[in-house]
Amino acid sequence: MATTLRGEKSEGKSSIRSSGGIAVLEEEYHFLVECDSVNTPRLEVLATAGLPIVNVSTSSSGFCICRGLDATRREDQRKLWDVSATFSSEVTEGQSSSGSSGTSVSSEPTEWVPIYETKFERQQEIITKDLDGTAIANSAGQPFETGVVRSRFIPIWEFYQFEPASVTDEQVIDRNEVCNNAEFKGKATTTLLCTVLSSVVGFYYGSRRRLTKYALRYNINTWKHKRLDVGTVYLDGGKLKPYLDDSGNVILGGLNGSGGKQTPGTEPSVKEFFVYPERSFSSFLRG
Repeated sequence: MATTLRGEKSEGKSSIRSSGGIAVLEEEYHFLVECDSVNTPRLEVLATAGLPIVNVSTSSSGFCICRGLDATRREDQRKLWDVSATFSSEVTEGQSSSGSSGTSVSSEPTEWVPIYETKFERQQEIITKDLDGTAIANSAGQPFETGVVRSRFIPIWEFYQFEPASVTDEQVIDRNEVCNNAEFKGKATTTLLCTVLSSVVGFYYGSRRRLTKYALRYNINTWKHKRLDVGTVYLDGGKLKPYLDDSGNVILGGLNGSGGKQTPGTEPSVKEFFVYPERSFSSFLRG
């Protein structure tokens, strides 16, 4: 028994949707297959030479991979089968293919601007200043024995980004747990913390590319570590001296940010420390 592909039919379908923050293109093509016998096995119809091959063939756009074939026999002409082929660009981690990279296209996925998903995460932090900018200390300017812990929700933006396969694992690692060294998407320096959630090299949209999932955490108070400037010693003329009260007892006293004694009754200064390296986000994130 033999089957022959008579050609592609005029009707077709194309659609685009969002899945997990990624634009998914779906296409549908229709073909006509003729058999030399009404008893031709259905599997032979689907295996007709010239029909797309599931998980191998790409669509004419080059973006989509064939995901399914559907054959329906005509009731009035039982040797004729109408075959529809569905193609999709939907990406899953670990997806790969040995098929052709397809035809050349004018749009490059590694230039697409990602679609962001906004989430929120609870964060606990010890605060050193209140909303008015006053240091957390008693009326005599001394820090409290225990800090003030605030629990709040911070926004997180998660997104996927296609990148060239030439981007190395080492480059991706260097992008993990870093802060922005300049304003990015309207957010001030060191207020964004970038983490890499996953990064996979596979066959996406007709070519070998890297798909990386990022998360940006926004802290309006910056990601610098903050501490009240206090100590049991202070600097006087370049020398360390014990911080004493009027009775000669060593106390934990406020400092002025330069190692010197803070004026009595004045709250201590606040010291900030860089705990995350800084990177230029615009050098690897699109937005």
